[in-house]
Amino acid sequence: MLDRQLEIVREDLHRRHEGGHPPAEIDRVLDEVIAEARATAKVDTFLPVFVERDAAARLAALAAERGQEPKARPEVLYACMRNAGRSQLAAAITRHLAGEAVFVRAVGLAPAAEVQPEVLAVLDERGISHAGLYRKEIVARTVHRADVVVLLGVDEIPDVPGDRYTRWEIADPEGRDLTVVRAIADEIETRVRALLDELGVPARTPAGA
Repeated sequence: MLDRQLEIVREDLHRRHEGGHPPAEIDRVLDEVIAEARATAKVDTFLPVFVERDAAARLAALAAERGQEPKARPEVLYACMRNAGRSQLAAAITRHLAGEAVFVRAVGLAPAAEVQPEVLAVLDERGISHAGLYRKEIVARTVHRADVVVLLGVDEIPDVPGDRYTRWEIADPEGRDLTVVRAIADEIETRVRALLDELGVPARTPAGA
């Protein structure tokens, strides 16, 4: 259990800090912190929490020494029941608008086998890549917290900590014709742009604007 928690810490540090640090540097700092913590900790219940906090602080200090702004990129997590429609649309649109400035995840309570074909068709129409879309079930993350967790058609998401939760009341595109799915995508894009503005992240300008 502890080893898996520490691997999650490693994954999250890379996701949030690779924009300002080489991957090898993140690994080196984390390995040093883990070694020090294991040498001094009498119990390991909260060790992952302390490790992530200390490693993030050291990475911030290294960035400051180089004159870089020690700020991790924000993370947005989209969650729905099947992880095949709304959450995938939102994740793809967010990546398209924000690029690497935001780390995006999409998860589901009971993931479907495939992303809905209507969703893929509308993304293709808009020139939005769906190459990185995949269905993912929830993995408990007791250490790391997303900056924003967006709930789509679900009331709560267990084991997914976040600094802020927001609920978007948006229709499920499953089985709808393309006209309806296009309207759903328009609504999601409007909400994503507003969210990026709240996070202080510039969004791509709409075509023709």
